[in-house]
Amino acid sequence: MSSTILSESPLQRLTLSAQIYARLEDSVLNGELLPGTRLSEEQLAERFGVSRAPVREALIALENAGLAERFGPRDRAVTMPTLDLIRQKYDLWWIIDVGRAYLCSLDATREDCDVLDALMDQAAKAVAREDLPAYHALIEKYHEKIRSGCRNPDVVKLGASCDIYLRWFEVLYNRNETTSAEAIHEHRAITAAYRAKDYTRLSDTIRVHMMRQRDDVLRQFIPLETAATG
Repeated sequence: MSSTILSESPLQRLTLSAQIYARLEDSVLNGELLPGTRLSEEQLAERFGVSRAPVREALIALENAGLAERFGPRDRAVTMPTLDLIRQKYDLWWIIDVGRAYLCSLDATREDCDVLDALMDQAAKAVAREDLPAYHALIEKYHEKIRSGCRNPDVVKLGASCDIYLRWFEVLYNRNETTSAEAIHEHRAITAAYRAKDYTRLSDTIRVHMMRQRDDVLRQFIPLETAATG
């Protein structure tokens, strides 16, 4: 009886606080709200035309996600990244992504791996003609493909959390808008380890790739103490 009722129950829309959270998260991740920007309950409630309660819930969720820091009884600010935070998040990303990719590789077919190789063939051609939009689109498709087969929900959840931070760091600090033959080589090495379902090689190749990305971010890191505060 209860299962029948459950299956017939209509899906609920996102709560108001969830919608506000999504808007705030997107604004942080795309660089619209810079680190240090004040997040006032009162001002945000006025901006969104709602009461403070859903705004407060959204800000608490943003704080729990690590994208905001509390600095008063009611107000928060967008988290100010530090060198240590960046290093820690990349280390965590490497550990989680190795596990995520390895679990995917165990179920990957030869055809799946062929798709990864084909994407890198196309990306290499984009590098040769210096087609930045096509290059980034192909790299994104590669990442989606190599991670999409993970059937462990806990690993998927942790991976998604890491992906958010790395996307943020790339927007803030890695503005070297160029194609990369080096990245193509790294992805080909990852694919070979993935195809072989070799955990050790997969760990080594993913670490090389991620640590290079981390070093690119660290070289361009500038503390943003002068970010807007209201």
